Amino acid sequence: MERECRLPAFSSLRAQQNFDLCRFLGTWYEIKWFLTGETSDDIWGDHSQLFDFQDKGKRRLIVYGQARNPNETNCFSTGSWSIDASNGARMILRTEDLKNGPIVNWPFLVLKTDYYHYALVYFCISKNYRQTNPCKERHVTIYSRQKTLVAKYLNPLVRYVDKNLCISPKQLITTPYQEKPCPAL
Repeated sequence: MERECRLPAFSSLRAQQNFDLCRFLGTWYEIKWFLTGETSDDIWGDHSQLFDFQDKGKRRLIVYGQARNPNETNCFSTGSWSIDASNGARMILRTEDLKNGPIVNWPFLVLKTDYYHYALVYFCISKNYRQTNPCKERHVTIYSRQKTLVAKYLNPLVRYVDKNLCISPKQLITTPYQEKPCPAL
C-alpha cells in the first residue's frame, strides 16, 4: 500500500535556522535533483553553480552555472540567476537569466545545509504561485561542495525529501560527473 503524502505549502516549510549567507556562498555541485515533469533522459552532467554577491548591501546574489551534455566534452553556461537573499534562507529567485529573462519571483528555500558538505534547496517554478498553497511545478536539488556526497550526509537528505516534500528516492535523478571536470567557475 502506498503511503499518502501531502504536498507542503512553502509558507509551512522550515528553512535552515540561523542561516549564514556568507558561509553558503561559493561553488556547489549538483548531486541529485527533481523537477516536476523531467525524466532521466533530460539530464546534464557535471552541473555546478557558483553563488556570489551581486550586491552585498542589498543581499542580492548572482548564481552562475555550468554543465555538459552526456557523452560530450565541452561544457556550457547554464545562465545566471539573480536571487534576493534579504530574508535569510527564505530567498526569492528573481530571474533565471540576467540578460534576457523576465522577473519570475519564485520562492527559493535553503532547507538544510552544513555549509561544508551539503545543501538541500527547494523552489517553485509555477507561474503566479502563492506561498500558502502547495507548489505544482517543484524543483529540488541536493548539492555538495564536491562532486560526490557520502552516504552519512546524502541519506538523511533523501529521507527528508521523501517524508517532507513527497518526492520518493526513485524520483531523484543523480547528476553524472565525467573524469575530466568542467573548468572552475
